[in-house]
Amino acid sequence: MSYRKRTVYLILGQVVSAIGIVGMVQANIGLDPWNCLHQGLSNISGLSFGICTILVGSCAIFISFLLKEPLSLGTVVNVLCPGLLIDLIQRFHLIPRMNGLWSGIAMMLAGQAVLALGTYYYMAAAMGAGPRDSLMVAVSRPLRLSPGLCRSALEVLAVLLGWLMGAKVGVGTVLSALTIGLFLQGVFALFHYDPKAVHHASFSELWTVFRGWVSARRHQPPEAKEAEPADDSAPSASV
Repeated sequence: MSYRKRTVYLILGQVVSAIGIVGMVQANIGLDPWNCLHQGLSNISGLSFGICTILVGSCAIFISFLLKEPLSLGTVVNVLCPGLLIDLIQRFHLIPRMNGLWSGIAMMLAGQAVLALGTYYYMAAAMGAGPRDSLMVAVSRPLRLSPGLCRSALEVLAVLLGWLMGAKVGVGTVLSALTIGLFLQGVFALFHYDPKAVHHASFSELWTVFRGWVSARRHQPPEAKEAEPADDSAPSASV
């Protein structure tokens, strides 16, 4: 996949994921672990939900950096963009708030399906792991525990902290824990995507590609400036 297409996938993944997250918030029946933490932090700080999403993501990549976990462009983008987009969607009330249990369940499931699709686009871009995924791996190494166990422990901690700060924990919290994996697996199967087969480009790799592209453009004749570079692809799973 060319880097131009991967960039489109990265941006599309942020937009679609933000829509899914707002849908889950507007379901109004309880939130998944990380969004529970975001909502709790918003409650006590007075900051918007989106800004709190950025703050938590920033803390995650800072800890990952201290633990020497490699980060890349996609990691930074995934910290900043969803939070800003979430606030924008909520500001314009683009997704209605549910007031009933069954309508809330329907909205929660729809939000998770959309979030799973956004996750696929973001991961298929192969331009860096998300901040929470990076934190999971970074913490697992010095503790010598499995990444899955560390992820579960981090999410339990996120729910507990969010609940202590007044976030809504309920049916949606349990529902998201039970079904998000199924939605992700379904989307991955639909697009024949295997996340284990993906090589995420590092900052240095992206910089090398960018320099090569600039150099190629500089030496092209004027009439060829609009042409696609001959090869700006890099190893990634087929999509």
